[in-house]
Amino acid sequence: MLNEQIENEFGSYDRYILGAIGFLLVIGILMVYSASNAFSRDQQGDSLFYLKRQLFSCCLGLGLMLIAMLIDYRHYQRLMWLLIIVSFALLLAVFIPGVGLKVGGSTRWIKIWKFTFQPVEFAKLALIIYIARFLDKRSEYMGEFKKGVLPPLIVFSVFFTLLAIQPDFGSIVLLVALAFLMLFVGGAKIYHLLILISSAFIGLIIGIIVEPYRLNRVKIFLNPWRDPEGDGYQAVHSLYSLGSGKIFGRGVGGGVEKLYYLPTPHTDSIFAVIGEELGFVGAVFVIMLFMIIVWRGKQISDSTDDRFGKLLAVGISCLIGVQAIINIGVATSSLPAKGITLPFISFGGSSLVISLISVGILLNISKNKMQG
Repeated sequence: MLNEQIENEFGSYDRYILGAIGFLLVIGILMVYSASNAFSRDQQGDSLFYLKRQLFSCCLGLGLMLIAMLIDYRHYQRLMWLLIIVSFALLLAVFIPGVGLKVGGSTRWIKIWKFTFQPVEFAKLALIIYIARFLDKRSEYMGEFKKGVLPPLIVFSVFFTLLAIQPDFGSIVLLVALAFLMLFVGGAKIYHLLILISSAFIGLIIGIIVEPYRLNRVKIFLNPWRDPEGDGYQAVHSLYSLGSGKIFGRGVGGGVEKLYYLPTPHTDSIFAVIGEELGFVGAVFVIMLFMIIVWRGKQISDSTDDRFGKLLAVGISCLIGVQAIINIGVATSSLPAKGITLPFISFGGSSLVISLISVGILLNISKNKMQG
């Protein structure tokens, strides 16, 4: 009787998404260990250091995902402004001495005891909830720029400013893409969206002028071989890693580029490690898993009558899909370096936990859609 009740309860959630997430988490755990064990042993004195932290984040994220699956997604509408205020406060907190943690020239993390937290990951989900609710409540004004498009752009601009100060250019690009896609689905006029894109482009140019290293990144992206031992090092070794895997790969643990050749093999460059150890077949399989999540997210959105749920499903699906596209694009030298992790796979507790919570919300939308 209990087994039947549990089966009926979980049977109301989208099994395709659950299956895809399960595969991605398993692949992520294997790849994080494989990519990190050598330098983890040398730097931390424990080859399992990063694996243990990833497993902890995975367990925490799965627990919170289960909770999110059980909470009616409509409740988040009432929490919208609280989530925005908390996100804003957390993004400000990174600049407080003793609280914010500077890594690699950027102040993007908050240190809490032995753990670090990246506030922008929380802000991504909060902004998705905000814009979904705004578009739901202001649907009749979406043809007007002042009442329909300008308010969310102002909120986004505040967050963009904080991210630019950190700096976190990759997250800005991601949030611009999310804003564009959600406003488009929400019914914004094309010429209003062109204003958004134009503003983002101007901001991009200013960002390049202010920080010349970004212009150099673009040049390296266009031709990484012009400086293979300098600024093009990561792109070149990422391509080496992907190419050496051939069709079926070297096998889990058999990669060579991760051994102090490929920078950040357990985070930003983990897709290159997948290509080397699991080959073309493994890399395509991972891409297909992300495609399944985005496809099912669109199906959930299309079949949901509630406009807030529809837009929330779109936002979460786009968040996962766009992050995957950017990370894989950088690994394959199809995009300039952005510092965006591969969802569910890359090492990083903040990204993993928030991604799993987001999926929990998406699954709750699917459950309510099926029950409705």
